[in-house]
Amino acid sequence: MIKEEKKVFKPNATTSLLVQSSLKNIRKKSDILDLGCGTGYVGLTIAKNTKIKNNYFFSDLSKKAINLCKTNAKKNGIKIQAKTGNMFEPWADKRFDLIIESISAIAKKVATISPWYRNGIPCDCGEDGTDLVNEVLKVTKNHLKKNGKLIFPIVTLSNKKKILRTANKNFKNVKLLVSKDWPLPKSMYSKKNVLEKLKKKGVVSYKTKYGLILYSSEIYIAY
Repeated sequence: MIKEEKKVFKPNATTSLLVQSSLKNIRKKSDILDLGCGTGYVGLTIAKNTKIKNNYFFSDLSKKAINLCKTNAKKNGIKIQAKTGNMFEPWADKRFDLIIESISAIAKKVATISPWYRNGIPCDCGEDGTDLVNEVLKVTKNHLKKNGKLIFPIVTLSNKKKILRTANKNFKNVKLLVSKDWPLPKSMYSKKNVLEKLKKKGVVSYKTKYGLILYSSEIYIAY
């Protein structure tokens, strides 16, 4: 059971895909970093669902998120190390076998009309939703061990092409692990014109089917 609180991003459908993909790619004891951990859902759920005795590390810019992560770890009987700080700053001298980037960013205007970024939850990923993700992609290799890997999500309510360009520029191999479509929350349909403008600019991508607006969550591995 993972406790949630206001002002800490809640796990969502993309988060679940991220956990499933990560579990399939852990084959030996590893040092694992949950980057942008929020409640700690990704790393803690992996720990609860694998027999491999990994070492788990967590970081988040929000002190409240880290405190909540520690509470959830204690509640579930999982030993972790968790620190507050920007990106890799808390673990500047540490290298990891697997880094899981838990930030599923979306474009700023989409975040504004969505139900996901309320109750003081920030969305600081830029106009096209790529700022933070691209920043992570540019420096992650400096924090991986030899043969280390990064697993990261792309939500197509951000500029997917731009994120993949950055990923391919910084990693030799970038592979899609899984993709799944989700219906956009009905509360966003009244702002469909915002989405249409962003789609024309190439900022977001989605499709319509049976009267529903469908966006995609995609999980990638890079090494």
